[in-house]
Amino acid sequence: MAEPLNAIADNLVKPRSFNIYNGNLVPGSFLGLLLIYGLIAKILGMGLIKFLTPFLAVLAVLFFYKILLKIFEPQVAFLSSLFFFILPAWWYYASFTMLPNISFLAFLLIGFYFLLSLDKEKKRKSILFLIAGSFFIALALTIRTNEFVWVLAILLLLLLVYSQRVKWWYLPIFLTVCGLIFLPIFYYNQITYGSYLSFGYLRLDQGNDWLSQLPTEFKTSANPAFNFFKFIFLPFGFHPKTALNNFYNYFIKLFWWFFLAAALGVFSYIKRYQEKKQAVFLMIFLLVSLYLFVYYGSWVFNDVLTLQLNKIGLSYVRYFLPIFIFCLPLVVIFYLQLINLFSQKKFKIFCSLLLFIIFSGFSLNAVCLAANDGLLNIKQNITDYNQINQQVTRLTEANAVIISQRSDKIFFPERKVIVYNNNPEEMDGWFNLIQAGIPLYYYAYEGDNYLNQLYYDLAVYDLSLAELEVITPTESLIKVIYAPFYE
Repeated sequence: MAEPLNAIADNLVKPRSFNIYNGNLVPGSFLGLLLIYGLIAKILGMGLIKFLTPFLAVLAVLFFYKILLKIFEPQVAFLSSLFFFILPAWWYYASFTMLPNISFLAFLLIGFYFLLSLDKEKKRKSILFLIAGSFFIALALTIRTNEFVWVLAILLLLLLVYSQRVKWWYLPIFLTVCGLIFLPIFYYNQITYGSYLSFGYLRLDQGNDWLSQLPTEFKTSANPAFNFFKFIFLPFGFHPKTALNNFYNYFIKLFWWFFLAAALGVFSYIKRYQEKKQAVFLMIFLLVSLYLFVYYGSWVFNDVLTLQLNKIGLSYVRYFLPIFIFCLPLVVIFYLQLINLFSQKKFKIFCSLLLFIIFSGFSLNAVCLAANDGLLNIKQNITDYNQINQQVTRLTEANAVIISQRSDKIFFPERKVIVYNNNPEEMDGWFNLIQAGIPLYYYAYEGDNYLNQLYYDLAVYDLSLAELEVITPTESLIKVIYAPFYE
């Protein structure tokens, strides 16, 4: 989407989650989800988009059940799938249509089901299942391409362990299908970001080489080979203390009942499940979990206010989703151990129902009733934001730009927005916009001390604040005006 104002505003006019390339607003993400959902919407209508992620969330549970049937007895597979429906992180993020994590994992589970169902004795079925498995795994990786390391590790481990079940022609078919699926991604990457291998998370306005375009969270060194290795495997660095702290806060502490059951279930798992397929499952679970905890756990989230207000809604939780899914059979194995303490059937049924209700209650509280980022509170916030949007839209001109630290998504796309990062040098772009006749407003929720500092910073650029409009008891809309100290 073209944004001509950025030519004079130093690329400031954009909301968060957007990037800028050649003056255009472009998605700040991988393109897979947008292309997949966009294609479906073109065929079946835009109204379907909001239902796609919840639908995939349910579909993923069904394929998860089919996968577990290949590893465990039916009781463990069924109960694990049942607990999947009340898995708090899964339940929560299935409610956010355009976040990519649910769709990524749904396609991945579907793809692995088909690959695990290959039968070298039935060639026609194997070809169909191989194509289907390759197709869905490739779709998943177009959505979250950065997850390819651990996905590839699972594929290689399965190939190594079950090499006798693999025929030589599986690999070229798999690679061909994956390549065909990624062709549209490469094509639209070139159109959108100027390079076949580029993507929206890069700082596209910071030079022409990938090293200079890396996000500021990615730490680099003077060694190009080391930078490439680090970019692929550990972009946020290796910080064991930070990773352990995030593991504690966003796994153990946040979902303590789930962690406790999974941890205790490990001992029963090791004792009871010693077949090859179950050992492979445990090995994959441990390796993937360790990698994801180090990969994402080493990331330092610097937004203090978000850390204070959010728990389940913080990014760490959705990045740890594969680990929660892997833990489900362990939780169920512990659950069955408790039930089997009773010899009478009626006590087993009562204990089973009680435990499931307790787990459901904890999940409901974490997902819906949490103080700041629970779904009920988010629903109310969206209602409030819509009212604020309507009020501000009435008060401002159609070509106005709204500046704020955190409220940009309330006003976009009805109004163009600038996210202020407390860097006074950005005000040079504000000055250029006002000189070009663009109405500029600051949406303030900060206190008087902050606004006093803002007045001081604006004065350096011959700007000031005027015409305050109270929007809520704690938030105001203030016009930014040209006010030179010397005429």
